Amino acid sequence: MKKIGITGGIGSGKSVVSRILTTMGYPVYDSDSWAKRLMNSHPDIRQALTYRFGPDTYISNALNRAYLAQQIFNDKDALAFVNSIVHPIVCNHFVQWATAQHSEIVFIESAILFSSGLDKIVDKVIYVDAPHELRLQRAMNRDHASAEAITARINNQSHDNQHAHAHSDFIIQNDNKALISLQILSILKKINEEK
Repeated sequence: MKKIGITGGIGSGKSVVSRILTTMGYPVYDSDSWAKRLMNSHPDIRQALTYRFGPDTYISNALNRAYLAQQIFNDKDALAFVNSIVHPIVCNHFVQWATAQHSEIVFIESAILFSSGLDKIVDKVIYVDAPHELRLQRAMNRDHASAEAITARINNQSHDNQHAHAHSDFIIQNDNKALISLQILSILKKINEEK
């Protein structure tokens, strides 16, 4: 089984690529939504976060996201702590999930593939790229946020994205010009040829 990572910056179109792959019959692990679920349910995460941030971290058995966001806002140590707890558990969960799939190729979508360490457990990485203006417009439409807020998030991710772009095996251009499906088919052909 081959494990393929899908990454890219905000508004680049990672989810579009994932949806196309799912339609083609490939299993795709959405690390963001799984991380949210695991933060709610995984006993090790719950214990560590409650120990560090106090009993208000969980309310009625659910993660108090607003409270946790306040705790890690502008506190790099607190954010690093949360990441150090959550990322390894998501990595392990993905590996377990992958072994349960009946496919020769599985995919994992993650905006933070490299910084979370997920790049270490995949065989290849696809980077989804798009022009700045398109990314800005897509993210504004999706998140109902201002241009300033989205630009700040893009700038905040820029170093990670440059690293990811440079270290990825394949690039998909999501520029509303080149057909994404044809680019995906080309990448799948190359992955299958490497067997």
